[in-house]
Order: sequence, then structure tokens, then C-alpha cells
Amino acid sequence: MKRFGLFAPVLLMSFGAAHAGAPDPNPLVGAWELQQYVDVPEGGLPVYALGEQPTGLMVFTADGHVSISLMRNPPTNGPDNGCVPTWYCSYFGTYTYDPSGPSWTTYVVGGNIHDYLGKDERRTFKIEGDTLTITDTYSDDGKTYHGQRVLRRISR
Repeated sequence: MKRFGLFAPVLLMSFGAAHAGAPDPNPLVGAWELQQYVDVPEGGLPVYALGEQPTGLMVFTADGHVSISLMRNPPTNGPDNGCVPTWYCSYFGTYTYDPSGPSWTTYVVGGNIHDYLGKDERRTFKIEGDTLTITDTYSDDGKTYHGQRVLRRISR
């Protein structure tokens, strides 16, 4: 027993020193407020499915839960975006963070985007200061779109 007592302070000091000043292992944790939601078709004009001044919130918890709510501002019908109603998109579930992308993948448990239910949704992103930028390229009706979602951190 005395041997463990001698090593415990050394182990605790080593653990603290190794993690002091270490970068946040998951920079997504916190609440993020939507600033921009735009999709640009190749060779076309930007499409603001949620209006030019959308509102929304993404919340990532440290234990791996996520809730995403995005809304057209003002709340009127817009282009079909898979949400019912089209002016409000929301989903929630669990997520995993992958620093190599960086990206996160949400396993969607519930929400009003029927095509997402029970599936994994992967998003690539970058964070600069308190700005989270999510980028995506996808095809729809034979066109390629480049999507960008910009959010501002409002809490950790």
C-alpha cells in the first residue's frame, strides 16, 4: 500500500502537466447561432432557402448530443428543402467529432427532415475564432451546389 502512496502524487502531477494548456479536444462543444445559410449552384446565383437573414441554433454537448434548429426569417414558405414545414428545419441525435477532417457525424434520432431520420449525416467544417463555417457540395436535379452555413459561438 505504501508504494502506491508514494507514486500517486507523481502520477497526478504528470497527468496535470501533460494536459495543462492542451487544446480543446472537441471545439464544437457549445451553442452556435446561425448567421448565414446559402447554397450556390455552379454557374448560378445564390439560393437562400431560409432567407437572407435566417435564425437558428446548434448545440453540441460534451457527452455527444446535438440539437440543430434552423428557421427562415421571416417564417414564410421558401424553396423545397426537405423540411416540413419548409421554413423550419430541425433535427437532433448523437454525434461524433473527427479532428482529421475536421468533421462531425450526427446519428439522427428525430426531427422534421424525413430523409435524415435514422441515418448518419456528416458535416465538414472549420472554426476561426468564434466563427464556425460548415461547407458541403451536393447534387440536386442534375445541378451541383456548394452549400455554406456560417455560425457564431454564443456559449461554451
